[in-house]
Amino acid sequence: MVEHAYLIPLLPFLVSLVILFFFDEDAHSPYAPYLGIATMFWCLVQSLVIFHQASSGAVHPWPYEGSWEWFSFAADSAGKGFSAAMPIGILIDGAAAVMLVVVTLVSLLVQVYSLGYMHGDPRFKRYYAYLSFFTASMLGLVVSNNLLVTFACWELVGVSSYLLIGFWFEKPAPAYASKKAFMTTKLGDCGLYVALLLIWAKFGSFKISMLAVSAATPGVLTPLAATAIGLGILCGAAGKSAQWPLFIWLPDAMEGPTPVSALIHAATMVAAGIYLVAKTYFIYAASPVAMEAVAWIGLITALLAATMALVAYDIKRVLAFSTVSQLGFMLCALGCGGYTAGLFHLTTHAFFKALLFLGAGSVIHSVHTNDMRQMGGLSKKMPVTFGTMFVATLAIAGIWPFAGYFSKDMILERVYGHNQVMFGLLTFAALLTAFYMFRMIFLTFVGDDRDHERHHHAHESPWVMLWPLCLLAFLSVVSGAALAHNGFFEHLVNYKLPEGLMTETLAPRLMPYAVTALVCGSIALSWFFYGRNDFTLAESLKARCSPIFSVLENRYGFDAIFLSLVAFSDRIAKFAFWFDSSVIDQFFVDGWGLITRICAELSGLFDNLFVDRTVDGFGGLSMDAGVLLRSLVTHGQVQEYLMYIAVAVSLFTILILSR
Repeated sequence: MVEHAYLIPLLPFLVSLVILFFFDEDAHSPYAPYLGIATMFWCLVQSLVIFHQASSGAVHPWPYEGSWEWFSFAADSAGKGFSAAMPIGILIDGAAAVMLVVVTLVSLLVQVYSLGYMHGDPRFKRYYAYLSFFTASMLGLVVSNNLLVTFACWELVGVSSYLLIGFWFEKPAPAYASKKAFMTTKLGDCGLYVALLLIWAKFGSFKISMLAVSAATPGVLTPLAATAIGLGILCGAAGKSAQWPLFIWLPDAMEGPTPVSALIHAATMVAAGIYLVAKTYFIYAASPVAMEAVAWIGLITALLAATMALVAYDIKRVLAFSTVSQLGFMLCALGCGGYTAGLFHLTTHAFFKALLFLGAGSVIHSVHTNDMRQMGGLSKKMPVTFGTMFVATLAIAGIWPFAGYFSKDMILERVYGHNQVMFGLLTFAALLTAFYMFRMIFLTFVGDDRDHERHHHAHESPWVMLWPLCLLAFLSVVSGAALAHNGFFEHLVNYKLPEGLMTETLAPRLMPYAVTALVCGSIALSWFFYGRNDFTLAESLKARCSPIFSVLENRYGFDAIFLSLVAFSDRIAKFAFWFDSSVIDQFFVDGWGLITRICAELSGLFDNLFVDRTVDGFGGLSMDAGVLLRSLVTHGQVQEYLMYIAVAVSLFTILILSR
């Protein structure tokens, strides 16, 4: 199976083309979605086999790499020309084996869930084509052994996310959100592109295994070069994984279909940036500065997003800010040397975040609103949705024995060993996570209904939407303990940092219990404000701290800052257009053309008045002389001709003798 891992991204890509070009849009044929679901089921089975082979040590050598020549091109080194080959292939290590299972499983459940959620949509077939294309792009990024191919899949992820976020493009909000997501991520991709150019200039290759060996060789990769490359990659990761300051696109991306939000937030687009940093971790291992930048960017993101989630009332936006914050946890762990911790949380987070979004979709599908202020009391109407979302909330809050407890505890332990100030701030972000997530649960499912009409018509979703929730709830309970058992996950994806790169302080044994106690206190505080039917205390606090709430609701002004940058860019573009049309075109292009035309007119006038008339004059004179000579010849005056000859000979003789 591992030898044919290239089929995992290839099959969904081919299926997306088949669905798009060979199925009728208006027929609502069931074969289009089921073809995508069957393909993703096969990809999941193959991924599970690869994961089993990786974990049992059945693959030799490990990591497995298969490579083929993609294309060749002329190159030169030290003045000597040669033909260089660009390889394409697969690289399956522990992290890739885990990500294959996560991406294919979540994508399969999202596609099954969409049978109920998107039923009746006029572009039902196109939706499934886009889903398969999106998943194929992410899977290609996971298995690629070449950073150039990784970058190509990276851009395909951006294109497919643009198509899915703006799927309902006839509405202004999704159309705007898709453009915002695309342009914001492209801003970060500029840094990644520069990093790739530096990698090629430094190593002359994009093959990841070769780069890792070269980076580990003393003297090959200087700290300055590693810092420049690492910061460039971080820019790309900040765009895709919605890190500060490029996180502004993710809350607006909620305008897309809710299953798309689950796929983006759990296993594909936002996970791409974290995975890329992990994939190029050997670059950061050579640069303490770049590592520290990764850690602080992640920490700032986790804090800012957690505070913004406190005041959001749109259920999907709360989850969006939660995703941004959790991605900050992962990035901070990677920056603190916690390679295993960051990827562990990426794995567990995929399960409970997909569950939260699909659960939110179930709620929205039932009450037809995203505003939690119009919900309340839905636990009796939607017991399965409530139970599964409650499990996911316990997991993301970090309560034992749910999955989030193990991965978040590993992150906090790693951060404590690196920097205790960062640990304190990240712990505070974890407490905020528990507060706002249970605020969402209380406002949505607990207490009395606040909109009687919506509550009256609320109902549980069909089972085609519920059984993915139940499976994800099961994984949210057991995946953390299963992967952490006997250091299984750490052994599978272990990465050893160079000695002396990171200072480490052992965390106290009681730290997990202390953090859990604080989290329980945060949940109790959330219940005190929002768990009862009386919201007077919450409203009075909001009134007293209205300036702070305004700042949080306006996302610290980051949207306004970026919009002002866009407006400034527009003004620069308008000035450039005016300068081009009014100065360059009129004075230089049109003016030079006018000068050239005037010179041409003067040249033509001089030519007509002087040159042509001189030529014509000599021509006329020649014609007159010829006529005269002809008249003399025709009259037959031979004696006169002889006289002319005698005179000429006499003159010539005198001239010769006088010398």
